[in-house]
Amino acid sequence: NLTFTTADKGVHLGVTSATASNLIHDYEEGTWTPTLGDSSGNNFTLNSSYSSFGYYTKMGRMVHAHCYIVSSAIGSASGSCLLGGLPFTNTNNNRAFTAGTISAINNANLGDGKSASYYLRPNQTSGFMFNHNNADGGNTMSAAEVSANGEFMMTISYTVS
Repeated sequence: NLTFTTADKGVHLGVTSATASNLIHDYEEGTWTPTLGDSSGNNFTLNSSYSSFGYYTKMGRMVHAHCYIVSSAIGSASGSCLLGGLPFTNTNNNRAFTAGTISAINNANLGDGKSASYYLRPNQTSGFMFNHNNADGGNTMSAAEVSANGEFMMTISYTVS
C-alpha cells in the first residue's frame, strides 16, 4: 500500500522519469443511481430491488460503469429512451461519442432479429438506448420497445475531463 501525505499525488507507470501523461493520481469505486426515461423527461418506474444502483470504477480519466435495470411501469414515457444518472460527465469534445453494451435483455419489444445497445454523447451523463436491425441500421429505442417489465444490463467505459 502506498499512502501519500498530501493530496493530488500519484504513481508514474511505465516510465523511469516523471511525465504527466503517465501519472495515475485518481482511483475511485462506488455506486450510482441509474434513471430510465424518455427524451422529454418522463421517467419509468424502476424496481428498486434491482435498479436502485449501479457500480463504477474510475481510474484516472477512465470510467467503467454498469447497472442492472428492471422496469415495473412505463408511466407517461413515450419517446426515445435515455438511460441516465451516470456517475461522471462524459468528456466535452465532439470525438467523445461512446458506445456501451446492453446485454441479457428480457421482456423487451424489440422485434425479431434486432438487438440493443447504448450510446453516450459528449458532455452528458445520460445516453440513448438504440435498437439495431438489418434493414436500416436501427433507431433510438422507444419506451414501448423497452416495455413496462423490461430488464437488461448495461456496461459502458468512457472518459472524463
